Amino acid sequence: MVKVDFYELLSSREEFCCAIGRVMLSASKLEIDLKKYLRLHGKEVKERRATLGNLIKILRDNGHLTRNGEMHFALINTQRNYLIHNLYGSFMGEIDNALLPVDDLVEMDVETYIDRAQETAENLGHYSKIVVGAIEKYNKQLNRDKKQLASAPSSLL
Repeated sequence: MVKVDFYELLSSREEFCCAIGRVMLSASKLEIDLKKYLRLHGKEVKERRATLGNLIKILRDNGHLTRNGEMHFALINTQRNYLIHNLYGSFMGEIDNALLPVDDLVEMDVETYIDRAQETAENLGHYSKIVVGAIEKYNKQLNRDKKQLASAPSSLL
């Protein structure tokens, strides 16, 4: 199948388009959750710098990610960028490192693309849950600390 024909077939499949929509929505939520997390830690991020890649870099540069976390966030960012920004370019030979097959495609390969998009959306959602969990943990600890301070006997010295 010609690459352009495969792309047209792919873009005509409602399941794939819905999965790409979920990738975009999940990535957007993760970006907001990461901004909230960074704000809790004293880092205000300007809107134009609030892309997923930049947020991950800020997390890394400020010591909020383990090496394992860096690898996972880098991978999900690469997958998201590929599906959202580079998919068509990979079919046109504009992208050197295609994450999905682009040669010798057959109609059944559409299922592979659908699965990868759905998996990426799910992974972005899982990362959001992890970040939200870290925010909740931080807030609980902060509330405990405030209660302890409030109940401590006060003294002038």
